[in-house]
Amino acid sequence: MLKPWLEKQYSLADLEARHMYDGKPFGHLNERWDLLKASMQEGDTVWEFSSPPESWRNMAGRAGVALVRDGAIIDVIITMMN
Repeated sequence: MLKPWLEKQYSLADLEARHMYDGKPFGHLNERWDLLKASMQEGDTVWEFSSPPESWRNMAGRAGVALVRDGAIIDVIITMMN
């Protein structure tokens, strides 16, 4: 994933509220979310991302949450794709 795909930085609490499904953060991806959170280090940030519009038009779109450390994307959770 390219850094230009990063759209907006959020707090963990905000992301959990934005992605609440079936009564738990990230729904069926909750265990994956817990692993991402457990791997975080001081100074890490979490961002929502989305691939460019042409990727969605070409049925290759991806969106989700990225863990960023020292300017590098360390981990992602894909929450939507076509």
